[in-house]
Amino acid sequence: MDGAIAISALGAVVGLQFEKSISEDDANRLSELWASTLTHEPAETSISAALAPASADVTAQDFSSLAAALSTRVTLTAIEQRKSDLVMIHACGVALPDGRVVAFVGPSGRGKTTLARALGRHYGYVTDETVGIDSNGIVYPYRKPLSIIEDRAAPQVKTQIAPGELDLLPIPSTALRIAAIVLLDRSETYTGPPEVSDVSMRDALVSLVPELSYLPELPRPLQRVAGLIDSVGGVRRLRYREANDVPVVVPDLIKPSRESSWNLIADDGPHHRLGAGEFVRETVLDQLELEGEYVALRGRSVLVLNGIGPAIWDALVSPRTPTQITEFVVDRHGEPEDTDSALLVTSALSQMVDSGLVRSETALH
Repeated sequence: MDGAIAISALGAVVGLQFEKSISEDDANRLSELWASTLTHEPAETSISAALAPASADVTAQDFSSLAAALSTRVTLTAIEQRKSDLVMIHACGVALPDGRVVAFVGPSGRGKTTLARALGRHYGYVTDETVGIDSNGIVYPYRKPLSIIEDRAAPQVKTQIAPGELDLLPIPSTALRIAAIVLLDRSETYTGPPEVSDVSMRDALVSLVPELSYLPELPRPLQRVAGLIDSVGGVRRLRYREANDVPVVVPDLIKPSRESSWNLIADDGPHHRLGAGEFVRETVLDQLELEGEYVALRGRSVLVLNGIGPAIWDALVSPRTPTQITEFVVDRHGEPEDTDSALLVTSALSQMVDSGLVRSETALH
């Protein structure tokens, strides 16, 4: 049959066009899977779907495979649409009755969908895939079908099940706002009750950035994420074994916002031409100072400078030779008691070159 639906995903509207190879029954089944996301808003982009051998944007040999492929394609399309304005965390999320949202973060296989299924019977189901947050802390839901592994012997095969079929609760009618960000630490060997601990800003950034989609597309991305972390009172870590034990601790995960715990590091301006043997900073997307340590974002990698690293970074705001860098570091930290300062600087410079933070016309190898 020919038909179409419009899906609200992370604030984007994605059209889904059913080609003639899809029967009316299968089209209805797909519509039911996405019932929690349907909208009458006009689609910003559209995806066509068909059963092979028909041609479309998404094709598959059977209904189950098509449903799974569509889930992935809709997700990627929505993320692409919102890449320049939302912090998008690879997380499941639930909403309390007053609209406060808790995001549970982890890579694939960490148990997010299982947790969403357990939590969604107590709190409003927001997503099992991606929590999208704007600069004001507003959360844009993505109430997609849950991707459930039904056969542990074949974890790559996931069945798509509508939230309503699993008796997951709707989200409140009020605006959704991020209230907590929680790193998942699930262990099969853990035997105690769910345990909650605080995560430092440094460790939070290092852990969160790999789970963020299109972070480099945002202006001042580290500042954006650090501000988000402060707005929820810091990131927390949840250690647990069974998802069904977690709902009771959800209210305890929410903390008041806090004062900023980081400072900006001035940009280094344009690239400089290097003289023989000189070193200089590479351009980074963003950089912060955290209690004496520097955190920089280069590409999708978070790099932490500690020890004499921050002093070297400050020295390299303009090109310098290793001797000049050593003088700068010694002026700040003093001479080490039992090690040659030049050797320490040379070793640190070598690591910074290897990590892509520093460049030179002369390699230190």
